Amino acid sequence: MDEAEREAILDRVTSQSATVGASVPDEVTIDGTAVDLSEFIVETRAVDTVPPEVERKVSSVKSTLRAERERRMARLRGEGAETNAGDTPDDPPLDRETAERLADEVVGIDRALNALETIRHPDFADAHRSATLDGHERWLAFVDEVR
Repeated sequence: MDEAEREAILDRVTSQSATVGASVPDEVTIDGTAVDLSEFIVETRAVDTVPPEVERKVSSVKSTLRAERERRMARLRGEGAETNAGDTPDDPPLDRETAERLADEVVGIDRALNALETIRHPDFADAHRSATLDGHERWLAFVDEVR
């Protein structure tokens, strides 16, 4: 894989819309162990209020996912063993298929992190309504200034 292909994949992964339409992966392999991520998120989001023991677990999972995301991103950037990505110095150069798989995994992890970040905010409608009203008020204030 050449540098232009690598950059295109990195751009896709880091774009703000990367997680749009993406789903949380069923499993993520962390240090050789498969973790049932989708089930964890579904079970955690089903709880009305997040008790402290669950919050600690969610915090731990988020931390682990961030580290795994960075390992995969390091591999995509070609940083390999220097970043503790699990690569060895004799790893073959990253091919397009492996890079695409890593990119999909990063997007899935990002989607999972987004889902975990929203667990404490179950009422999106109120937050959206408030943000919309604030935006309208700023717009009306601007129009009044222009007149």
